[in-house]
Amino acid sequence: MPTALITGTSTGIGLETALHFARNGYRVFAGARKPEVVERHPNIVPVKLDVDQDASVRDCVAEVLRESPIDVLINNAGIGIAGAIELLPFETVRALFETNFFGAVRMMQAVLPSMRARRGGTIVNVTSMMDRITLPCHGFYAASKFALAAASEALAIEALPFGIKVAIIEPGVILTPIWTKAETPAPGDYLYQQGMSRLLRVFGAQLEGGTMPDVVARAIYDAVQEGAIKLRYPVGADAEVLAATHARLSPAEWVALFTEEDEDEFVRKAEVAFGVDLCNPPSLNQRLNQGLNRGLDNSATAA
Repeated sequence: MPTALITGTSTGIGLETALHFARNGYRVFAGARKPEVVERHPNIVPVKLDVDQDASVRDCVAEVLRESPIDVLINNAGIGIAGAIELLPFETVRALFETNFFGAVRMMQAVLPSMRARRGGTIVNVTSMMDRITLPCHGFYAASKFALAAASEALAIEALPFGIKVAIIEPGVILTPIWTKAETPAPGDYLYQQGMSRLLRVFGAQLEGGTMPDVVARAIYDAVQEGAIKLRYPVGADAEVLAATHARLSPAEWVALFTEEDEDEFVRKAEVAFGVDLCNPPSLNQRLNQGLNRGLDNSATAA
């Protein structure tokens, strides 16, 4: 029975991924700060893990390796935050990077020696569509994901000669508890009101009938099973559309789009740029499922 070690498994994407791998014949070591809350399954072994702490990572990996080699490491633990570059407290930014970037690095450095010795294994890093694009008042979150994607791409080159494969999973807006855990200022009371309102308009529209965590879990499993041949795996129609549009526009055009002063004109220009309406609910995911937009399938798979 192959073994997977997964971080951040108490809720959301991590929990669904643990269950999906367990149901498909993996023995899953499900890491969480409070392992007692991890949902039970005969193939799931909850383990205490805080990716922010060196000792916790070291002890967790050692515990797993005493029982089994680690075939798959899935770095899913992460936190969300919204706020302008000027206004977010530095300690908040440090905490964001501690989990989203350094936590994943700790896990990779702890697991890689055993994978290298065995000349095999797969490392999956769950980033975000924000590892390719930037949105106003989401700069630090994007920066943490850009950093993890860059390290992942470098690792893919470094580790392949040792038989180790790397996959980057890039979810769009997924319906998980991260939205209730993150503190997000109300646009009307915020100094950078326009930027925050644009962020919340795009993200908020994708929450109504949005993509569920089990979709990401299946994408992670499929990436592992196919040998991580693509390296980058966008998940969700919104992720694919935003990534494709960002790649097509120049940086100046991207900035100009999100700084359009008139709200109605912003919505109109955004629909032209994206090829679909991402600014109004229901979500692109729901409209695709209901077939409400003709030609949507081509736009949503343009990445």
